[in-house]
Amino acid sequence: MNKLEFHYFHLMPWPYLPVDFDEKFDSTWVTLPNSIYDPIKGHQLYNRYLDEIERADKLGWDSVIVNEHHQNAYGTMPSPNIMAAVLTQRVKRAKIGIVGNALPLHDDPLRVAEEIAMLDVISGGRIISGFVRGTGMEYFSCDISPWLKARGFSSSRMRGSCFTGNRLSSLCPNRSSIASTGMDGEPLRQNVESGIGVTVVNHATFRTDPFTSVQG
Repeated sequence: MNKLEFHYFHLMPWPYLPVDFDEKFDSTWVTLPNSIYDPIKGHQLYNRYLDEIERADKLGWDSVIVNEHHQNAYGTMPSPNIMAAVLTQRVKRAKIGIVGNALPLHDDPLRVAEEIAMLDVISGGRIISGFVRGTGMEYFSCDISPWLKARGFSSSRMRGSCFTGNRLSSLCPNRSSIASTGMDGEPLRQNVESGIGVTVVNHATFRTDPFTSVQG
C-alpha cells in the first residue's frame, strides 16, 4: 500500500518590504532594487529559515524542499544546491528535495549533475532532484535568450547529461523513481533505476511537451 507523505516546502522569501511598496514599486520580481535588501537582516533570516527547516525534520516531515529563483522577494535562493549542502548537515532524517535546478540557466548541465551526485553521497542517498525550465523572469534576470536555451535544452548533450543517469548512478547510493510530467502534472512514465530521484517539470511553456514526452 502506498504511504501518504508530507513534504515541507520553503521559499525563503524576503518579508521586509516597505509599507508603501505598492505605491512605489511595480513588482517584487525583476525590477525590485537591491536597496530593498539588508544583508544584516538577510543573515538573520537565512539562519531562521534553516532553523525552521531543521525543525520540520525533527517534527517528522518526510522531506524538506528548496528551490531556485532570481532577483525577487518571493524566494531568496538563487542557488538551491548551496542550501541543500547546508541542509545535509542539519537535516538528519528527512529527504532533501531540490525542486529544482533551472538547467537552461546553466551553461554546463554536467556541473549540476556532479553537484547533485556529491550532495546525494554526502546526505547518504537522501536527495530528491528536480529540473525545471524556469520562467521568463528568470531568463530576463540572467540575460539569457529563452529561445536559444529552448534549443539547447533539447540537445543531445542536455538529454544525455540529465537523463542517462550513468554518471549519477556511479556515485549515488539510493535507487529512486525517475518521472517526467506533462503540463497537467500527470506522470508520463515512472521507472526505478540506479541513481537519484529526478523530476522533470514542464513550466511556463507548452514547447517543453515534445521534449518531455520523448524522455518519458
